[in-house]
Amino acid sequence: MLKYYGITMKSILSLPELAGSKLLGGADGLHKLVTNVNVMEVPDILPWIKRGDFILTTGYAIKDDIEAQKSLIPQLAKQGAAGLAIKAQRYIETIPLYMIETANNLSFPLLQLPVEINFSNVISAVLSQLVNRQASFLEHSVTVHQLFTDLILNGGQLDQIALALADLIKAYVNLEDQLNLRSVIHPANIPVEVCDFFANTNTTAVKNSRSDSNRYYHHYLSLAGREVDSIVLPVVIEGKQYGWVKAVSMNQYFSAYELLTLERVCSIVALDILRQYNVTQVEIKYKAEFLSQLLISSDYDEKDFIDRARAFNWDLTASYATLLIEVMPEPKTNMPETVGQVEQDVKTAAALLIDSYCQEQRLKYFLVNNDDGLVLFIEANTNKAKQKNSIDKFMHNIRLLMGNWQLTAGIGGSYKGYKGIKRSYREAKVALELGKYLYGIGTDIYYHKLGFYGLLLKHTELKELRYFVEEVLGPLLAYDSNKKGELIKTLEAYLECNWNVKETAAKLYTHYNTVLYRINKIKQLTGIDFDHPDQKLNLVVAMRLAQVIKCLGSNFSKIVN
Repeated sequence: MLKYYGITMKSILSLPELAGSKLLGGADGLHKLVTNVNVMEVPDILPWIKRGDFILTTGYAIKDDIEAQKSLIPQLAKQGAAGLAIKAQRYIETIPLYMIETANNLSFPLLQLPVEINFSNVISAVLSQLVNRQASFLEHSVTVHQLFTDLILNGGQLDQIALALADLIKAYVNLEDQLNLRSVIHPANIPVEVCDFFANTNTTAVKNSRSDSNRYYHHYLSLAGREVDSIVLPVVIEGKQYGWVKAVSMNQYFSAYELLTLERVCSIVALDILRQYNVTQVEIKYKAEFLSQLLISSDYDEKDFIDRARAFNWDLTASYATLLIEVMPEPKTNMPETVGQVEQDVKTAAALLIDSYCQEQRLKYFLVNNDDGLVLFIEANTNKAKQKNSIDKFMHNIRLLMGNWQLTAGIGGSYKGYKGIKRSYREAKVALELGKYLYGIGTDIYYHKLGFYGLLLKHTELKELRYFVEEVLGPLLAYDSNKKGELIKTLEAYLECNWNVKETAAKLYTHYNTVLYRINKIKQLTGIDFDHPDQKLNLVVAMRLAQVIKCLGSNFSKIVN
């Protein structure tokens, strides 16, 4: 907003010190702002011209040079000068028509000064106006900054900032916090057209508005048959946009002072956004740490954890089903190296959306954001069919809210109390990790749908599962390693083809006799009788567990222990 410390060429023309001056050309450029006065009496002044300069000259440097006269105004306009005033009848009898035409074409104000005007008086008058205006702006800026700084230091938040701003500039105000998913409008009873403008600014209004170097967007709206003024400013923190400050004036056009006020408020809104984000992150940390302690606690700690949970308004004595939700941002090409931070921001935003939705639906729940994902403990329904329908509907609506974000959910059973929460959480964790392998990402996996996998992982420790796999498949793994064989690969295809040698050969593009030889080798090394149902079952289970362990890798030990 520093440019608003200047005064317009139109205002300069009205100064008493320029009485008798004539505007010869460039009337469309009278809105240009003057921030300094310069005098041109030598031909090589152009390198010293600054943006916003008002140039005074007698024309001495160009009096006999027609080419210099023709090129002067285009060069001044290119340098960003605000206007040119020539004292004619001294060295240039009359200002040439081609200079006037150029001024009109470039909307560059060209003035003719009376011969009796003193440059010193003009310079003094313009500089006085500039100094006074700058002082006024600085005073206003300090006042506004102090007002809103005191407000935020005294605990004022986004709604109080919006209230103070609306009262100060006498306009409708909308403050948006895209990082913490907050939006405040004041006053609340606004016209529908203004509400629509606030809602659609990000996609439509800004694109059709006049941008001032990406600092703010000026847009005129037609409401009830009359034109009203609107301003939209992005809230930028470390080069990244995190919100908007929007205002609509119904009764007047925004002045430079109000634009300055809006810009100052942007920095205050940025502080509040960061403050709210930090508060949220601290809450996330404390809740995640508490849940982690609860999950590894012994039964002797039950009463202590029930009491401590009340600080978060959690009732650990009720019945809950656990939804462990993994959220991934929309895939993009050329992702920056800060992709981890992007995922964390998406996760935080998703938690806010879920929290807001649960409150709107008046659900009994509590939500934790931890390393495993977003953990939602939602009040259980005694009717299992209704419970599933309720969760299915919940996940459907959450996906609609989150647009292109990809959600995968592991869903545990419904259990009562402190021990039930721990059990349901473990089931949800198994369902999520194992379900992604079995059914793919972007799905909702219920623990009870995992079949024998869930049964095994529920009652067996990791080391016992690994021992079982090693005992059954160990000889085959050792043979493949030493002989560079393909017994495991052949066995996997054999099982997929329902123990049919011919189909297995076709699947592997291998001769029938070769597959038959390998099957016999498998029987020999494992000692399993393929005609015995229980022994065949052991082989199938070992193969499935081996695949799960290989697929999940280090996560396998985390979900089963």
